[in-house]
Amino acid sequence: MVKREIKCPHCCQWTVWQEQLQDRCKHCNGLLEQEKINKIEALASQRKLKEEIEQARIAQQNPFFRKVKQYTATIFIGFILVLTAVIVLAAG
Repeated sequence: MVKREIKCPHCCQWTVWQEQLQDRCKHCNGLLEQEKINKIEALASQRKLKEEIEQARIAQQNPFFRKVKQYTATIFIGFILVLTAVIVLAAG
């Protein structure tokens, strides 16, 4: 594991850093990567909010249309097969 020195954003003193998010300053015990941790938490909360909105939107849909949406490809292939069968029967 590589050890480097980094300047603590809290006490502005140089301390050993092992390039981990949870590394702490030897002098003030503050997190050295607090900004990155905050960004990761913000992105996670945004992702969770988007998932909740999507789940709410799906819950408001009509159950019939929800099922149709899941089987769209199967319905399309079935339609093509029926159309092909009608053409073959009409020609024959």
